[in-house]
Amino acid sequence: MSTGDAASIIAATSISKRFYGTQALEDVSFALKPGEVHALIGENGAGKSTLIKILSGIHTPDAGEITVAGTQARLNTPRDALAAGIVAIPQEMSVVAAQTVAENILLGNIPTTRAFGLIPATDRRAMRETAAGLMRRLNLETDPDALVGGLSYAERQLVMIARALSREARVLILDEPTASLEAREVERLFEVIETLKQSGVGIVYVSHRLDEVERLADLCTILRDGRVVDLSPRGVRDREEMIRLMTGRDLEELHQPHDRTPGAPLMQSDDVTVHEREVIGLAALLGGGATELLRGMFGADAAKTNPRGAGPAVASPSEAIGRGIGMVPGERSHGLIMALSVRDNILLPNLKRYSRGWRLDVAAIDRLVAELMETVDIRPRDPDRPVRELSGGNQQKVIFARWLAGHAKILLLDEPTHGIDVGAKAQIHRLMRHFAEAGGGILFTSSEMVEVMSISDSVIAMRAGDIVAHITRDGDYTERAVRAALGG
Repeated sequence: MSTGDAASIIAATSISKRFYGTQALEDVSFALKPGEVHALIGENGAGKSTLIKILSGIHTPDAGEITVAGTQARLNTPRDALAAGIVAIPQEMSVVAAQTVAENILLGNIPTTRAFGLIPATDRRAMRETAAGLMRRLNLETDPDALVGGLSYAERQLVMIARALSREARVLILDEPTASLEAREVERLFEVIETLKQSGVGIVYVSHRLDEVERLADLCTILRDGRVVDLSPRGVRDREEMIRLMTGRDLEELHQPHDRTPGAPLMQSDDVTVHEREVIGLAALLGGGATELLRGMFGADAAKTNPRGAGPAVASPSEAIGRGIGMVPGERSHGLIMALSVRDNILLPNLKRYSRGWRLDVAAIDRLVAELMETVDIRPRDPDRPVRELSGGNQQKVIFARWLAGHAKILLLDEPTHGIDVGAKAQIHRLMRHFAEAGGGILFTSSEMVEVMSISDSVIAMRAGDIVAHITRDGDYTERAVRAALGG
């Protein structure tokens, strides 16, 4: 693969990195030019995070060379990377909530003056003016004196980009930048990226969303198992080719027919009925109420809905679990105890089922966990591995295994594929389909409209906490109809 030349802002040549027994990167080359968006894609564990951490000075490679503007560089620390004009904006943004927008933008580079000509003090006027100028470049219409803690995720992201510009960034690394944005905010970010390109900033764009890669990327590098398997300019690879290169297999799950016939009602609320063999998608903008509805169906917000299983209303999560209702929350950390093992996380809500008097049936538990790890393809196949050491996709599959262990009849899924790669996403979709085919019912929400439309048997549109439409496959089952119902 080409490694770039003096025209590249940054080029990595033949980079290798090993962590104990795992070869994270092997002979990887990557280059970025001014005003270019270079996408980096691959499944979880493909090496993307390791490569961007090497480019941003968090890790040092075991072998290979990095050049900045054609000159060999040693990026041994994040400070070295910043000095070279390389700024990474991770998913978990490092903003100071208690400080103002201006203070966050100029963090580490706040202008000073001398009170009475002697005492060093913050030059607040200069700080506000500088911050306001950077904000105008990004069309960020926020008061520079507003506290960052009161901003939306999208606004905090723009604050981070403004901070990068204040440091005269030549390379901007965006790691899953749209994962928590709604459609309008995504468009705004894309406009900012175009502005940055025109000013000569090179952008490394890491995303699981291939539609964004197709739209934005001038070049796309695909990693699999720590190696580069493809480097192509825009338009050379279609989406299915990219998926095949990322995973090493065809994903026939993307083209499954919807020929299930729903059975008897499994659960009802004031507004929603979930049947056997049925997958219902919830479409809503951020804040539209989909998460609250799912929590209510699980008994977590009983005052907001009136869910009923085979009996009276479900009053609490423990009662919901007893009725065969499982929930996968939007934040995996809310559904898992990260310090505990895979086995313990699967077993947690099912202790009574696998107890024999005053003790647990360890042999039965081991057999069950081994079978479930195989069924849902949790990797590595190590039941003693702490869940925190697994990839996001495998953590999500642990939660699925938990409810399969408990013989759940209904699954409530809040963003079940958020932040996981396309291969793991296809596996989650397959688990959902198999669960429904076996007689279960699913109610789920996703911020990806294509996902909602492709998996669901019907779609419920929500706006401002209210259900505004129920769109079925025997009617106008189109993305246009759903977006019209959402007011967009």
